[in-house]
Amino acid sequence: MTWWCSATGELWKWSWRAYPGVWLMVGLLFFWYWRNVRRTGTAVSPWFIAGLLCIWAALDWPIGALGAGYLAAVHTISYILLALVAPPCLILGIPDAVQQAGWTSPRWGGLLRLANRPWFALTAFNIALFLTHIPQVVDTLMASQLGAFAVDAAWLVGGLALWWPVMAAPPGVPPMRRPMKMAYLFASTLPPIIPSAFLTFAEYPMYATYELAPRVFPIMTAQQDQQVAGLLMKLVGDLPVWFAFGVIFFRWARDSQASPPPAHPESLKARVPA
Repeated sequence: MTWWCSATGELWKWSWRAYPGVWLMVGLLFFWYWRNVRRTGTAVSPWFIAGLLCIWAALDWPIGALGAGYLAAVHTISYILLALVAPPCLILGIPDAVQQAGWTSPRWGGLLRLANRPWFALTAFNIALFLTHIPQVVDTLMASQLGAFAVDAAWLVGGLALWWPVMAAPPGVPPMRRPMKMAYLFASTLPPIIPSAFLTFAEYPMYATYELAPRVFPIMTAQQDQQVAGLLMKLVGDLPVWFAFGVIFFRWARDSQASPPPAHPESLKARVPA
């Protein structure tokens, strides 16, 4: 039984294949969410459903199967969906009451507060990013279903860590100021330049998994596939981050214009009755 997408070495066929492990994971995430929504009496958020759909699309046929063992470019699409698109949608969709319960939980509160520290979040995300793009690691893990699951899980967890400080704040602690959020998001776009550059400018295919895989599109060589993967990682992978950057900036500008400017000391003095 093939329960998770992995490299098989078989000729690619455009006939649908079932991956029950993907369905089970998405189903468990939805069950956890639905249970907490009912417990807190809140409505189901379309944001959380959008995040689940991104996870499903990234892991199931055809994107999951193509990315696991045929095309490095599609593998990068899975990375973008799992690490940069799905996590902010999931966080936006979690009810406030559920987040509050998590912050105060003896089991999860400490971990959530640690993940809320920008240095920790960036470190966790970049460790997941770099480890899962080392050729020896990729070729070893993608050959088995459990290894491919580990790569996908690392991207999702790393993405949740990346977005958590921007979108959540512990009770009683002021959220990160908007200029700091923008600086944090800008900083997050710098480390991916390294793997992106290696993929784009390497003179030979770096991953045996994709170099030796049966060709899906005969007109695309393994070298060209790898170059497309590198370009996608940077040009497309940065888009969700820059979109969030823009939203924060324009809200900051709007609120700055809406709030009255501070009164000049001389005008305050004039208002004090003698």
